Amino acid sequence: MEPKHEAGSAKPNHSFAGAGLIIIGALLLAGNLGFIPQPVWDIIFRWPTIFLIIAIINLVKEKFIPALIFTAIWGFFVLPDIFPTLHTDELKSYWPVLLILAGLLFLNTHRKRKQDSYPGKTRTHEENLIDEVAIFSGNVRRIESESFEGGEITSIFGGSELYFNNCKIAPEGAVIELTNIFGGTKIVVPRNWNVKIEVTSILGGFADKRIYPDNESPSKQTLIIKGMSIFGGGEITNF
Repeated sequence: MEPKHEAGSAKPNHSFAGAGLIIIGALLLAGNLGFIPQPVWDIIFRWPTIFLIIAIINLVKEKFIPALIFTAIWGFFVLPDIFPTLHTDELKSYWPVLLILAGLLFLNTHRKRKQDSYPGKTRTHEENLIDEVAIFSGNVRRIESESFEGGEITSIFGGSELYFNNCKIAPEGAVIELTNIFGGTKIVVPRNWNVKIEVTSILGGFADKRIYPDNESPSKQTLIIKGMSIFGGGEITNF
Protein backbone atom coordinates (compact mmCIF):
# COMPACT_ATOMS: atom_id res chain seq x y z
CA MET A 1 0.00 0.00 0.00
CA GLU A 2 1.43 3.37 -0.97
CA PRO A 3 1.39 6.09 1.67
CA LYS A 4 -1.51 8.46 1.43
CA HIS A 5 0.92 11.36 1.78
CA GLU A 6 2.33 10.58 -1.65
CA ALA A 7 -0.93 10.67 -3.55
CA GLY A 8 -0.98 13.48 -6.07
CA SER A 9 2.45 14.62 -4.92
CA ALA A 10 4.41 16.72 -7.40
CA LYS A 11 7.60 16.58 -5.31
CA PRO A 12 7.41 20.21 -4.16
CA ASN A 13 11.00 20.17 -2.89
CA HIS A 14 12.28 19.35 -6.38
CA SER A 15 10.18 22.20 -7.78
CA PHE A 16 11.48 24.56 -5.10
CA ALA A 17 15.08 23.56 -5.80
CA GLY A 18 14.56 23.94 -9.55
CA ALA A 19 13.01 27.37 -9.14
CA GLY A 20 15.86 28.38 -6.84
CA LEU A 21 18.50 27.33 -9.37
CA ILE A 22 16.67 29.23 -12.13
CA ILE A 23 16.56 32.39 -10.00
CA ILE A 24 20.24 32.12 -9.03
CA GLY A 25 21.24 31.46 -12.64
CA ALA A 26 19.18 34.40 -13.86
CA LEU A 27 20.77 36.71 -11.28
CA LEU A 28 24.27 35.56 -12.18
CA LEU A 29 23.57 36.02 -15.89
CA ALA A 30 22.08 39.48 -15.33
CA GLY A 31 25.10 40.44 -13.24
CA ASN A 32 27.57 39.23 -15.86
CA LEU A 33 25.73 41.20 -18.54
CA GLY A 34 25.77 44.36 -16.43
CA PHE A 35 22.02 44.58 -15.81
CA ILE A 36 22.46 44.56 -12.02
CA PRO A 37 24.18 47.63 -10.52
CA GLN A 38 27.36 46.81 -8.63
CA PRO A 39 26.04 48.06 -5.25
CA VAL A 40 23.02 45.75 -5.55
CA TRP A 41 25.29 42.88 -6.64
CA ASP A 42 27.48 43.40 -3.57
CA ILE A 43 24.43 43.17 -1.30
CA ILE A 44 22.99 40.02 -2.88
CA PHE A 45 26.14 37.93 -3.21
CA ARG A 46 27.74 38.02 0.22
CA TRP A 47 27.73 35.65 3.17
CA PRO A 48 24.76 37.20 5.12
CA THR A 49 22.54 36.09 2.22
CA ILE A 50 22.64 32.66 3.88
CA PHE A 51 20.26 34.03 6.53
CA LEU A 52 17.93 35.36 3.82
CA ILE A 53 17.86 31.93 2.14
CA ILE A 54 17.00 30.30 5.48
CA ALA A 55 14.24 32.89 5.95
CA ILE A 56 12.76 32.14 2.52
CA ILE A 57 12.78 28.39 3.21
CA ASN A 58 10.98 28.96 6.52
CA LEU A 59 8.49 31.23 4.77
CA VAL A 60 7.73 28.56 2.16
CA LYS A 61 7.14 26.09 5.01
CA GLU A 62 4.79 28.66 6.65
CA LYS A 63 7.06 29.14 9.65
CA PHE A 64 6.60 32.88 9.80
CA ILE A 65 8.32 33.73 13.09
CA PRO A 66 11.65 32.04 12.19
CA ALA A 67 11.38 33.62 8.72
CA LEU A 68 10.98 37.07 10.27
CA ILE A 69 13.87 36.52 12.68
CA PHE A 70 16.31 35.33 10.01
CA THR A 71 15.27 38.20 7.74
CA ALA A 72 16.03 40.63 10.58
CA ILE A 73 19.46 39.04 11.10
CA TRP A 74 20.16 39.39 7.38
CA GLY A 75 19.05 43.01 7.49
CA PHE A 76 21.36 43.74 10.41
CA PHE A 77 24.40 42.91 8.29
CA VAL A 78 23.32 44.58 5.04
CA LEU A 79 21.69 47.78 6.37
CA PRO A 80 24.95 49.80 6.18
CA ASP A 81 25.20 48.94 2.47
CA ILE A 82 21.55 49.73 1.76
CA PHE A 83 21.62 53.00 3.72
CA PRO A 84 25.10 54.57 3.38
CA THR A 85 24.16 57.29 5.89
CA LEU A 86 23.90 54.61 8.58
CA HIS A 87 27.41 54.25 9.94
CA THR A 88 28.72 50.86 11.00
CA ASP A 89 29.78 52.24 14.38
CA GLU A 90 26.19 53.28 15.08
CA LEU A 91 24.90 49.85 14.13
CA LYS A 92 27.38 48.10 16.42
CA SER A 93 25.54 49.57 19.40
CA TYR A 94 22.54 47.43 18.48
CA TRP A 95 24.33 44.06 18.16
CA PRO A 96 22.58 42.72 21.33
CA VAL A 97 19.42 42.70 19.22
CA LEU A 98 20.86 39.55 17.60
CA LEU A 99 20.84 37.88 21.03
CA ILE A 100 17.23 38.95 21.55
CA LEU A 101 16.25 37.53 18.16
CA ALA A 102 18.07 34.27 18.94
CA GLY A 103 16.18 34.08 22.23
CA LEU A 104 12.86 34.63 20.46
CA LEU A 105 13.74 31.85 18.03
CA PHE A 106 14.46 29.39 20.84
CA LEU A 107 11.30 30.43 22.72
CA ASN A 108 9.25 29.89 19.57
CA THR A 109 10.80 26.44 19.16
CA HIS A 110 10.07 25.60 22.81
CA ARG A 111 6.46 26.80 22.49
CA LYS A 112 5.99 24.68 19.36
CA ARG A 113 7.27 21.63 21.20
CA LYS A 114 4.88 22.24 24.10
CA GLN A 115 1.99 22.43 21.63
CA ASP A 116 3.13 19.14 20.16
CA SER A 117 2.71 17.45 23.55
CA TYR A 118 -1.07 17.22 23.21
CA PRO A 119 -2.73 13.83 22.57
CA GLY A 120 -2.23 12.58 19.02
CA LYS A 121 0.96 14.55 18.57
CA THR A 122 2.95 13.83 21.71
CA ARG A 123 6.66 14.11 22.26
CA THR A 124 6.97 11.06 24.47
CA HIS A 125 8.80 7.97 23.28
CA GLU A 126 5.55 6.79 21.67
CA GLU A 127 4.78 9.83 19.52
CA ASN A 128 3.32 9.30 16.07
CA LEU A 129 4.48 12.66 14.69
CA ILE A 130 7.82 14.36 15.25
CA ASP A 131 9.04 17.94 14.90
CA GLU A 132 12.79 18.02 15.51
CA VAL A 133 14.63 21.34 15.37
CA ALA A 134 18.41 21.64 15.81
CA ILE A 135 19.75 25.19 15.41
CA PHE A 136 23.35 25.59 16.56
CA SER A 137 22.76 22.47 18.65
CA GLY A 138 22.35 18.70 18.47
CA ASN A 139 19.49 16.28 19.17
CA VAL A 140 19.53 12.52 19.77
CA ARG A 141 16.15 10.79 20.01
CA ARG A 142 14.73 7.29 20.00
CA ILE A 143 11.28 6.93 18.46
CA GLU A 144 9.12 4.08 19.77
CA SER A 145 5.76 4.61 18.12
CA GLU A 146 3.30 1.86 17.29
CA SER A 147 1.93 3.89 14.36
CA PHE A 148 4.56 6.36 13.14
CA GLU A 149 3.20 8.86 10.60
CA GLY A 150 6.24 11.08 9.96
CA GLY A 151 6.99 14.72 10.67
CA GLU A 152 9.66 17.35 10.15
CA ILE A 153 13.40 17.47 10.91
CA THR A 154 15.20 20.81 10.64
CA SER A 155 18.96 21.09 11.15
CA ILE A 156 20.55 24.52 10.72
CA PHE A 157 24.18 24.72 11.82
CA GLY A 158 23.33 21.71 13.97
CA GLY A 159 22.57 18.01 13.81
CA SER A 160 19.88 15.46 14.64
CA GLU A 161 20.10 11.72 15.20
CA LEU A 162 16.91 9.66 15.20
CA TYR A 163 16.72 5.95 16.03
CA PHE A 164 13.62 3.97 15.08
CA ASN A 165 14.71 0.69 16.72
CA ASN A 166 11.33 -0.14 18.28
CA CYS A 167 9.04 1.69 15.90
CA LYS A 168 6.29 0.63 13.48
CA ILE A 169 5.11 2.58 10.44
CA ALA A 170 1.44 3.56 10.28
CA PRO A 171 -0.72 1.45 7.92
CA GLU A 172 -0.97 4.36 5.45
CA GLY A 173 2.79 4.94 5.52
CA ALA A 174 4.92 7.80 6.81
CA VAL A 175 6.61 10.89 5.38
CA ILE A 176 9.55 12.76 6.92
CA GLU A 177 10.23 16.29 5.65
CA LEU A 178 13.93 17.06 5.97
CA THR A 179 15.70 20.44 5.88
CA ASN A 180 19.50 20.54 6.31
CA ILE A 181 21.29 23.89 5.99
CA PHE A 182 24.91 23.73 7.10
CA GLY A 183 23.72 20.87 9.28
CA GLY A 184 23.17 17.14 9.17
CA THR A 185 20.70 14.40 10.00
CA LYS A 186 21.28 10.73 10.77
CA ILE A 187 18.34 8.33 10.59
CA VAL A 188 18.57 4.70 11.75
CA VAL A 189 15.71 2.36 10.81
CA PRO A 190 14.96 -1.37 11.14
CA ARG A 191 16.48 -3.51 8.41
CA ASN A 192 13.12 -4.65 7.01
CA TRP A 193 11.71 -1.15 6.52
CA ASN A 194 10.77 -0.09 2.99
CA VAL A 195 12.27 3.39 2.49
CA LYS A 196 12.11 5.84 -0.43
CA ILE A 197 14.56 8.76 -0.48
CA GLU A 198 13.51 11.93 -2.31
CA VAL A 199 16.01 14.44 -0.90
CA THR A 200 17.25 17.26 -3.14
CA SER A 201 20.87 18.24 -2.48
CA ILE A 202 22.50 21.55 -3.36
CA LEU A 203 26.21 21.51 -2.53
CA GLY A 204 25.33 18.86 0.02
CA GLY A 205 24.29 15.23 0.12
CA PHE A 206 22.17 12.54 1.73
CA ALA A 207 23.75 9.07 1.74
CA ASP A 208 21.95 5.72 1.77
CA LYS A 209 24.13 3.42 3.89
CA ARG A 210 21.58 0.69 4.49
CA ILE A 211 22.45 -3.00 4.35
CA TYR A 212 19.83 -4.88 2.34
CA PRO A 213 18.88 -8.29 3.79
CA ASP A 214 18.80 -11.31 1.48
CA ASN A 215 16.18 -13.41 3.24
CA GLU A 216 13.96 -10.86 4.96
CA SER A 217 10.71 -9.57 3.44
CA PRO A 218 10.35 -5.77 3.40
CA SER A 219 7.47 -4.21 5.31
CA LYS A 220 4.28 -3.42 3.41
CA GLN A 221 4.31 0.17 4.65
CA THR A 222 6.71 2.75 3.25
CA LEU A 223 8.72 5.54 4.86
CA ILE A 224 9.33 8.42 2.44
CA ILE A 225 12.13 10.86 3.24
CA LYS A 226 11.71 14.16 1.38
CA GLY A 227 13.39 17.51 1.73
CA MET A 228 16.45 19.56 0.92
CA SER A 229 20.10 19.53 1.92
CA ILE A 230 21.88 22.83 1.26
CA PHE A 231 25.55 22.94 2.26
CA GLY A 232 24.58 20.12 4.58
CA GLY A 233 24.50 16.37 4.72
CA GLY A 234 22.82 13.35 6.16
CA GLU A 235 22.54 9.61 6.02
CA ILE A 236 20.15 6.75 6.59
CA THR A 237 21.35 3.41 7.86
CA ASN A 238 19.79 0.31 9.41
CA PHE A 239 20.55 -2.23 12.09
